[in-house]
Amino acid sequence: MDLQIRTVTPADLDAVCQVENAGFPPAEAATRAAFQYRIAAFPEWFLVAEEQGRVVGLLNGPATRERFICDAIYEPGGADGEGETMAILGLAVLPEYRRNGVAAQLMKAYLAKARQAGKRRVVLTCKEKLIHYYERFGFSNCGVSQSVHGGAVWYDMECILA
Repeated sequence: MDLQIRTVTPADLDAVCQVENAGFPPAEAATRAAFQYRIAAFPEWFLVAEEQGRVVGLLNGPATRERFICDAIYEPGGADGEGETMAILGLAVLPEYRRNGVAAQLMKAYLAKARQAGKRRVVLTCKEKLIHYYERFGFSNCGVSQSVHGGAVWYDMECILA
């Protein structure tokens, strides 16, 4: 697979919406309006995986002053873009590209970018079945999150950047 990781552009809006909707149930998926905002507000922290001109995966999330993700951060304007913490709001890959390392490449690129920018930590929320996946990248389980985004039970995960 000839995969390229790059920052998002406004022209990617339809493609990232497609990837997000394939990766999350409707109650949890970011809306088109949320993606329009994220692409405009923090494009440098919105990565896409592209194979032969097709967006097949995404990872996005802004800087925040909060220790963990709160539900307000998912909404346009919910993060101030400041702080030493990066908050991953979404990681998704098209079904036919899963289990090929696409998500891992996106995560590694995002963590490297955060380190280079001098960020101290990266946080995310995940469902219990994915805790072990994120632990592979250096994240620690910090317990059940206060987030109730999409009506799900989430776990706070934290990666301290060295």
